[in-house]
Order: sequence, then C-alpha cells, then structure tokens
Amino acid sequence: MRASPMRSNNLLESVGHATDGLVYVLHRHRHMRYHLLIAAVALLLSAILEVSRVELLLLVTAITLVIMAELANTAVEAVVDLASPEQRPLAKVAKDVSGGVVLAAVVGALLIGAGVFLKQASLEVLQGAGTGRGPHFLHVALVGIVTVILAVILGKLWGRRGSLTKGGIVSAHSALAFFCFVSVWFLTPDIVVRGLAFVLALLVAQSRVEAGIHTVREVLIGVVVALVIGIGMYGLLSVRLGS
Repeated sequence: MRASPMRSNNLLESVGHATDGLVYVLHRHRHMRYHLLIAAVALLLSAILEVSRVELLLLVTAITLVIMAELANTAVEAVVDLASPEQRPLAKVAKDVSGGVVLAAVVGALLIGAGVFLKQASLEVLQGAGTGRGPHFLHVALVGIVTVILAVILGKLWGRRGSLTKGGIVSAHSALAFFCFVSVWFLTPDIVVRGLAFVLALLVAQSRVEAGIHTVREVLIGVVVALVIGIGMYGLLSVRLGS
C-alpha cells in the first residue's frame, strides 16, 4: 500500500514536519511568543529563588501544557477554516472550545506559578532573607541554556530573518558558547580554565562568520544575549549567596 503524501516515512521527516508546525505557530501567533517570553522569565526566577526540584517540574509541566494547548488551538482553527470557510454556528463552537482549552491551561499555569513564587521562602529571598543555600548548579545551567535558546528564538522571529535552525539576526551557537563561558567564569577561579573557555567560545563564534551563516553583527548580538542572561543570572545568585 502506497503511503499518503501527507504521511512521513521516517523519524527525521516527522521531526521536520513537527518543527514546521512550531515555526508556523511562532510566526503567525503573537500569543505563542508571549508564552515563550513569560516562560523564560519564570525559568529565570526559578533559578534565582529557592525553588525545589518538584516545583521546577511543576513549572515545566505548566509551561508545556500551555504551549501544547496553543498548538492544538491553532490546529483546530486551521481544520475548521478548511472544512467550513463560511461562518457557521458549529464552527464557532469548535473555535471557542479550543480557545477555552488555552484559557484553562493558562489559568492553571498562573495558579502553579503563584503557588511556587508567592510562597514564604521565595518572598524571603526577594527580601534578602533567604536560607542562602542557592539552587543546584545543574538547575541554574539548564535554566540558563533554555532561557538563551528561548531568547534566540524570539530574536529570530522578531528579526524576521533566517530560520529557527540556521541564520537569523541572532547566532544561537555563539550565544550558547558564550553562556557556557560565563558559567565557567562564575564556577571556577582558575584563570587557565576561564581562558580556555573563552577561546573555545570565540572559535565557535568565528566559525559561524567564516562559514557565511552569520555576519559579525549577528554573532555579536548572540554574544550580548548570552552575557546579559549569564551575568545577570549568576550575578544575582552571587549577590544573594554573598559570594
């Protein structure tokens, strides 16, 4: 039996089609970009405040559910518009219900966020009276990497250049490389290790220019994104921990 043209024949094609769907939603729906921006802020706060592992998982689950609901809403709207170009009561019901799914997910995410960030321990940290133990390094590093990726995606979307995987106004490779450099800088006082990390980050940035994928300006924007996020996050942690 011959496969349908709409059906993927392998895993890579399926991933490619799924990525196309994400790109479509990110380009066409500003609400999804707002969701990503809020998600980045929430993750940054989780790395700075005294958030437990379970609370972090709850935040990630809430963020994922909101994104899934927005994707499902877009899919339902596309199918309804295809099946019923003219206005019909049932078409409106379908769109309203799919919008309600997004609303329910957002309200649930807000409640989870309120429960995590408005607890006594988090408020004490904001007032400078926390326990001072700080989050685990992996928590900070992973949150930082995810935040850098989200910032790069939003930058590429607003810049309207290149694609999410190649080119664009922000160099993702340069941003991630220099965030790793900032992480190394704050984690070790060894000047040799810091120097090696800087050289490696510089080589990554240079390779993007030499390959013709990014301009010097786009690489520098990626570096600035990494430095702002990395120094801001680790700097706040250092001040809070008194180091």
